[in-house]
Amino acid sequence: MTFRNLLLATSTFLCFISPTMDAANPAEAKTIGRTVREMPELSNFLQLLEKTGIGSILSENTSASYTVFAPIDAAFKKLPEGTVQTLLDPRNDDRLEEVFGFHVKEISEAPIFIEKYSILRMTTRQFISVNYKKGTIGDARFSGEVIPCSNGVIYLIDTVLTPTTDDLFQRLQKDGRFTIFTKAITASRQGKLFQNMHSLYTTFAPTDEAFKKLPAKTVESLFLPENDERLEDIIKHHITEQVFAFGKSSGGRRSLGVSDVTPFSAFGQQLNYKFNGKHATVDGAKIIETDIPCANGVIHVIDDVILPAEKSLLELIKNQKRFSTLTRLLKETGLDLPLASSRNTFTIFAPVNEAWEKEPYKSLIENHGETGTEALYGILSRHVIVGKHVSENPKPYNKLRTIHGAPIYLTQDEGKSKISGIRIIESDEEAFNGLVNAIDSVIKDPMELPEKDITTVDAILFVQNTLKESSDLYTKGKYEASWRNYIRRGNEFLTKYSQFISSARRGGVRNVILDDQPVAQLAREAWTSRNVFRDLLRELEQREDRIVDSYLMQLPKKTRFGR
Repeated sequence: MTFRNLLLATSTFLCFISPTMDAANPAEAKTIGRTVREMPELSNFLQLLEKTGIGSILSENTSASYTVFAPIDAAFKKLPEGTVQTLLDPRNDDRLEEVFGFHVKEISEAPIFIEKYSILRMTTRQFISVNYKKGTIGDARFSGEVIPCSNGVIYLIDTVLTPTTDDLFQRLQKDGRFTIFTKAITASRQGKLFQNMHSLYTTFAPTDEAFKKLPAKTVESLFLPENDERLEDIIKHHITEQVFAFGKSSGGRRSLGVSDVTPFSAFGQQLNYKFNGKHATVDGAKIIETDIPCANGVIHVIDDVILPAEKSLLELIKNQKRFSTLTRLLKETGLDLPLASSRNTFTIFAPVNEAWEKEPYKSLIENHGETGTEALYGILSRHVIVGKHVSENPKPYNKLRTIHGAPIYLTQDEGKSKISGIRIIESDEEAFNGLVNAIDSVIKDPMELPEKDITTVDAILFVQNTLKESSDLYTKGKYEASWRNYIRRGNEFLTKYSQFISSARRGGVRNVILDDQPVAQLAREAWTSRNVFRDLLRELEQREDRIVDSYLMQLPKKTRFGR
C-alpha cells in the first residue's frame, strides 16, 4: 500500500470514529471551525461561519459530529458581485443561517457512507441530491481532499450550494416536462397538497409524453366537470406522504424496495414498487429519473400515468387467460362471490393453468363429483388469504391466515418471494379489494396439527441455531448474509416464541431485524444483531432455569407436532 493510500484509509477511518472522540478542550481540538480558519482557500466560507450560530457550534462543540461541504474561494467568485456582502448584512441573518446551514449535515459521514446516498437532508431540514461516485452534490462538484476533524469532516466543493426552496408543485411547474400534470393538479384542486410545507411527500410525476400514451381524448375528458372526482382520484394516486427515495436517504428514512416498505397514495391504495435489476417501476410505470429534491419532499419521474385500481379480484383473474382454469373452479366452489365483493380485502395466490395440469389436481378436476367439489373448495381456500399482504418486498418471514383459518407462510430470501415454499412468478397486481399473485404450482392443503414446538426449550434451540448459522456466515466473510440471517430468523422467532420474552426484549429484537439500509460496515450490523440474540438467549435460559418443566424430560427423538 502506498503512503497516499494509507493516509486516505486512515482519514476515512478517523471520519467514522470521530463522533465518539470528545476533546477535553475545544480550544485545543482541531474542530471544523479551527480547521477552516487554517485554510486560506476557505476565507470566504470562514466569513459566513463566523457570523452564524451553526458556525459557532462547528468551532466549539466537540460532543457532536457534523459533515460540512465547504465551497472554496473560487466558488464564491461564481456568485453575482456583492452576494457575500449582502448575506453578511445583519438584516439578512436568517437567510445567512439558511445558506450556511445548507452546507452542513448532522453526523460525520466518511466517503464510504456518502457514496451510498442519493439524497441528504441538511441541518436546514432541506434535501440535496448527491452522487459521490460521480463527484457531484447539488450543482457542485467535490474538489480536493477529505479533511477529518475532531468533530466531523470537511468536503471541499467548487460551487456554493443554493437551498432548495421550491415545493413539489413549483418544481414541477418550472421543469417544463409536466405541463399536463400540473394543469391536472390545479384542476383537481390538489395544489395545496403538493405545496404543503408542514409535511414531507414523494411524488411520482408523469411527463407530458406519459399522458399522451393514454387512449385518444382521454386527457381532454378528464378535465370535463363530470369527471372531477375521477381526476382528483388519479392525481391523489401520484403522491404519498413521507419521503421514499430510490437510493439511500440520510436521516433514517427507508427507501423504495426495502423489506416491509410499501407506500400508500393519498388516494388510499398502495403503490407497488418493483425492481428487476434493469429498471424500477411503480404500479407498472417505469421510473426514468429519481430523487429530485424539493423543499417538501422528492420527485420521481415516470413514463406512464398510474391509475387507481377499479377492478375486483375476480375481474382481474377472469381477464387473464392464464387463470381460466382457476376462474372456472372459483365459480364451481362459490369462491367467486367473495372475490367480487368490496366488503373485505384478500390476497390471492393464483395458480396458472399449467399448475392444474399436474397430478393429483388434474384427475380431481376431471372427475370430481360433490365430494370432489368440497376437496377443490378446500384446496382453493388455501390460496385465498385474509387481508392485503405485499409479496414483492415483504418481511423475510410472515405467518398469514387463509379464509378458513389455516396458517400459511410468506417468505423472502435473496430477493425471491415464496408462499408455502412455492415461487411467486408475478406479484402484487392490485384490485380495489386486494392483490393477485401468480404462482406456478398449486398449494397443498393438509390440516396441520396444533403447534407444539413452542416451549422454552424450543425457543432456546432456535436462538442457538440462529447464532451458529450467522456465526458461520460471518467467519466466511459474508457479513451482509450474517446480518440478514438475523433479520429473517428474528422475524420467525417473534412469530413463534415472543410470548416467552419480556416486552423490552421483544423491542430489542424488533430494532435489529428492521432493515434500516446500512450503507457500509455490515460487520458492525452483524455484531449488533449477534449481541441482541446473545442477550435473548440469556433471558430464555434464565426463564428455563426458573421453572421445573416437564418438557425437559422429553426424549430428543420424540415426535413433535408440525406447524
